[in-house]
Amino acid sequence: MLLLAFYWSVMIVCYLAASKLREKREKFAFLEKALNIVIYILVFIMGLRMGSNEEVTSNLAVIGLQSVGITVFTVGGSMLLVYFTRKLMGLNRQGVKDAIIEQNIEDEAGQDESRQDSSGMKTTLIILAFVAAGLAIGYLIIPKLFEDNSAFQDFTGDLMVLGITILLAFVGFNMGLDGNVFSNLKEVGIKVIFIPIAAISGSLLMGALYGLISPFTVGEGIAISAGFGWYTMAPGLMVEAGFVVSGAISFMHNVIRETLGIIIIPLVAKKIGYLEAVCIPGVAAMDVCLPIVEKSCRPETIIYSFCTGGLMCFCTPTIVPLALQFLA
Repeated sequence: MLLLAFYWSVMIVCYLAASKLREKREKFAFLEKALNIVIYILVFIMGLRMGSNEEVTSNLAVIGLQSVGITVFTVGGSMLLVYFTRKLMGLNRQGVKDAIIEQNIEDEAGQDESRQDSSGMKTTLIILAFVAAGLAIGYLIIPKLFEDNSAFQDFTGDLMVLGITILLAFVGFNMGLDGNVFSNLKEVGIKVIFIPIAAISGSLLMGALYGLISPFTVGEGIAISAGFGWYTMAPGLMVEAGFVVSGAISFMHNVIRETLGIIIIPLVAKKIGYLEAVCIPGVAAMDVCLPIVEKSCRPETIIYSFCTGGLMCFCTPTIVPLALQFLA
């Protein structure tokens, strides 16, 4: 939670600093390229970490199919419920009222065109290539260079924190330069919380359904789905409670969910909807994937993304133990 508070502080400070520089916005055009570079470096490091992690590689053949199955269920459930929720809220595919689009269309024409160009298949393929390269190098080369894998994981973990901090600084700065984020959200107000609730509910409902049709119990299905991509928290809680196989599946599922978000957020944002894209990675929507959301969607989507990841982060430590205790 201290790290989460730190991330929030970085964004707020950068937002406030950039809000004083809006008249000089054109001088900061280079931030877009800088943001891309940091994103690619970050997903490459994540690929290295996964490829060099024996727990990931050794379980691929055994539990991969179950992990992919529950990932499809939970992510699909989140996206479906978010879709219906935004329809009930009167939000369009970009996650705002149509009137807001009309009011800002002239001011944001160039910006929206730039986002559309960078949010499709090209960005998805580049991100996928960096993740794949990281996985391959992590699996084939890193074990030969580092005898102590835990030391490598700790080192790259620190690099991830640094990279995320830099990315969130860019995101906060871009939001500050834009200046329209919070004014546009006034049309939605407190209803912003409905999207995270829908994303969470969709995952849990489909996790329960997966428990009914799979070899696992409903409680195990809910517990796995309640990881929301947090592969360091949920699997540990499950293994500690004695659910070793389910814990391994939870680990793989959460890794897949976060990776899936990193890879397909740009494509889903362009083809389906901005708010549906936000719910894909789970808790990573508030950190690792936040810059990808900022790059692929409208600036105000950042608030939905941060709220979704944040609420999921708070729910995981509560829902996982409860599901295992009362429903498994």
